[in-house]
Amino acid sequence: MGHLVGKDIYRNLGKKIDNLSVRTPWNETFHAILRELYSPEEADVVVRMPFGLSRFAKIVKITGYDKTRLQNILEGLTYT
Repeated sequence: MGHLVGKDIYRNLGKKIDNLSVRTPWNETFHAILRELYSPEEADVVVRMPFGLSRFAKIVKITGYDKTRLQNILEGLTYT
């Protein structure tokens, strides 16, 4: 399964966030914020993840990432 990279992944992340309860119109400022907060790989994982709680095995299957790599990405998303 190919992973999205570059500018398109941030637009897809913006669309996913826009489907949450608070609307987020796409613009250059929003794009810059997403690029600051997420690496392309992190953005790709977030875009692929389901909205609700899911078991790790399901997220591995959905994202197509190797278990170890996915665990590292998810752990990186939890630290500030």
